[in-house]
Amino acid sequence: MATSTRPFRPQDVSKQAMIQGLTLSPDGRTVVYARRTVEKGNYRSRLWRVAFRGGRAEQLTFADSSDGAPRFSPDGKTLLFVSDRADQKPQLWTMPIGGGEPRMLTSMPDGVGGGEWSPDGSRILFLAGSGEERFLVGKKDDPTARRIRDYVWRMDGQGVLDQHTCAWVIPATGHGKPVRLTRPAINVQGAFWSPDGKRVGFLADLRSDVTEFEIPQAWSVPATGGRERALASLPGGVWGGVWGTGGFAAIGIRTPDPRGWERMVMHLLEGKDLRAIDDGLSDETLSSITYGDLIASGGESAVPCTWLDESNALALVGHRGRMQVYRFGTDGKVQPLTEGDVVCSALAAAAGRIAVVANVDANAGEVYAVEEGRALRQITTNGSRWFAAMHRAPESIVVRHPEGHDVEGWLLRARGKKKAPLVLCVHGGPHAAHNPTPWMEMLALASAGIHVLWTNPRGSVGYGEDFARAVDGGWGDPDSSDQFLLLDRLVRQGITDRGTIGVLGLSYGGYMVHWLLGHFPGRFAAGVSENPVTDLVSEFGSADFGTDIGKAATGKSLPSDSFESWLERSPYTKIHLNEAPLLLLQAENDMRCPPVNSEIPFAILKTLGREVEMIRYPDESHVMFVLGRPDRRIDRLERIVGWFRLHLR
Repeated sequence: MATSTRPFRPQDVSKQAMIQGLTLSPDGRTVVYARRTVEKGNYRSRLWRVAFRGGRAEQLTFADSSDGAPRFSPDGKTLLFVSDRADQKPQLWTMPIGGGEPRMLTSMPDGVGGGEWSPDGSRILFLAGSGEERFLVGKKDDPTARRIRDYVWRMDGQGVLDQHTCAWVIPATGHGKPVRLTRPAINVQGAFWSPDGKRVGFLADLRSDVTEFEIPQAWSVPATGGRERALASLPGGVWGGVWGTGGFAAIGIRTPDPRGWERMVMHLLEGKDLRAIDDGLSDETLSSITYGDLIASGGESAVPCTWLDESNALALVGHRGRMQVYRFGTDGKVQPLTEGDVVCSALAAAAGRIAVVANVDANAGEVYAVEEGRALRQITTNGSRWFAAMHRAPESIVVRHPEGHDVEGWLLRARGKKKAPLVLCVHGGPHAAHNPTPWMEMLALASAGIHVLWTNPRGSVGYGEDFARAVDGGWGDPDSSDQFLLLDRLVRQGITDRGTIGVLGLSYGGYMVHWLLGHFPGRFAAGVSENPVTDLVSEFGSADFGTDIGKAATGKSLPSDSFESWLERSPYTKIHLNEAPLLLLQAENDMRCPPVNSEIPFAILKTLGREVEMIRYPDESHVMFVLGRPDRRIDRLERIVGWFRLHLR
């Protein structure tokens, strides 16, 4: 275990630098990346350039703004990026890579997503609002009402989805109006060029009878606009894809009605059929399975993939909490290109070279070159320099469960102590995974003299479908057993006492905090719950994916199918049995786990006279711990540490 030179403190959030995305020049010689910092209490992101061979990085943009999603033009002379420097809304800009002033390319009313150059460099493809209001009654600046008829009408972090997202094209010169390529009634989740530039592919659900949530498939339209036609489809949806000279590679799910535990698999389009490229893979999945506040949020795609050459596609593959680079050959062969305690979050390739943003050995993220022999060569240093003095790697723990499966976890010991109180950290999902890189609260707790344990119990992805599926329809039971297995091991080893253990979790982790406190009263001395699910019926009607969450927890589509099951799996129904002090952290604009989930257990425990406190963060959404305003992230960390220091004695 590495020993840091100084403790991590909540105020260190204001020093954080995070590399969030990258692009490689067509000749593979230059990397441009986005680097986010905190300045005067706000986030700012600037573009930087560094040689692929390594060397000193050079800052390219300096405006008091956020610049990101860089893309080299096909000739390597111009950089396309997204910036909010003009009107506080993200727009597309271009800048000569050899020097010169940036020029704004778009002025979409509600901003744009990232852009992509056409193969000949003459046009830019981007995503933006359709321009047509779906729900508005009356004037846009003074609406009378919203008329809601669609199931998907809101999204955490975005609010009410008044407009669908569409694919647009604009001349790269900026002279000419954007042309919308997809219908306003279609919500586009990703778009890409065909190799000849004549068509644009996109991911969307075109069904007219979408009831619960969208299952996108791959489609294409002429690059000048026109009728869409099917490109590729999978029963559980196509969730990522790249169209290159080697063909169309699609990442998706082979089983219908996806619930989150299914593996995503690489497929190659041959004629009209998708052929799976899954040689030797069984537990791995091509989805971003892990996360954290030291890890970038998956680059610009939830399932990053690209072509290396005509015969090989690249993708990030999740396995046992790590995210590795894999090569998928058109001959059906699959090869891992990285290994070890690595979490890759962005991927780029050009001229046979591969670059990634990665967290290696529990450190903050940097840009790395992928070398022969599964080696990573560090290219940048300004992503982790701020963290060097506080970097600590945890101890890996693997315990065999009596039912025959292994449970993996990581222990970060309290600074300077062999025996100390301990906090169990539970990840969200439940179909996600922890990884060796600690979260900031783990570092802050360990620096405050508290051991921290984080685990991947059943329900976690990257350990095989059976392992992930084990909690489907029965949230709380199998994973409780796995959590206690590791906790009991540490108690027997004398690392902590049974009476000085706390529990902490966000989202499904918050669900488990309430489940464990209510179903196992006396096992935990204190708890901190953040944006939890506690009442599945309230969640059903008030959350963006409420029906899907209730179905996953109970195995029943509607509360009326089995009110008993929906109550049984709602942790608030047992929270009255808990006597451990409980801190509730709640983002007020959370649409994934709305505030009612904290308000109900708060009211129950307060009525019973128990030790309970609720902290509410205005304007924040579900993942405030990563994206929230810096001062609120600091306050959150201070409260977590303060609560456990007070109650774990």
